[in-house]
Amino acid sequence: MRHVVIGGTFDNLHRGHEEFIRKAFGIGDRVLVCITSDRMVKGKPLADKIEPYEKRKKDIIKFLKENGWAGRAEVLKIEDPFTEGMRPGLTDIVVSAETRKNAERINFMRKGKGLKPLKITEIKMVSAEDGGPISDARIRKGEIDEKGNLL
Repeated sequence: MRHVVIGGTFDNLHRGHEEFIRKAFGIGDRVLVCITSDRMVKGKPLADKIEPYEKRKKDIIKFLKENGWAGRAEVLKIEDPFTEGMRPGLTDIVVSAETRKNAERINFMRKGKGLKPLKITEIKMVSAEDGGPISDARIRKGEIDEKGNLL
């Protein structure tokens, strides 16, 4: 049984997030979806424009239900990018290029605790209409919408 962990801010749930989540459910029998807390996002660009945690969580749960994955998922709030990756029983982690270093650090920490390292699957960023990545930051800046269309 494969138990995958993913994490992110999941602000303005967009096409890139959807593909990221699809990949995790394509790999795993169970998926732990970690959403950053409001405290954790304070240092991000345009942090005042980031949706509150409860809204982001609600959007994730709705997406999971729409795709029939809610029964295979656990959704929780995280206060740091590493703690949940230390859970025994996890087998995989799905990341983007920008978060791969966190996965490598989690594996280093797991080895130190005598836990098996997680298999890392890195996904490519989904491209917007202009070829750049679809990202929360670009949506907050008003460059693109959630589908990657230029505004």
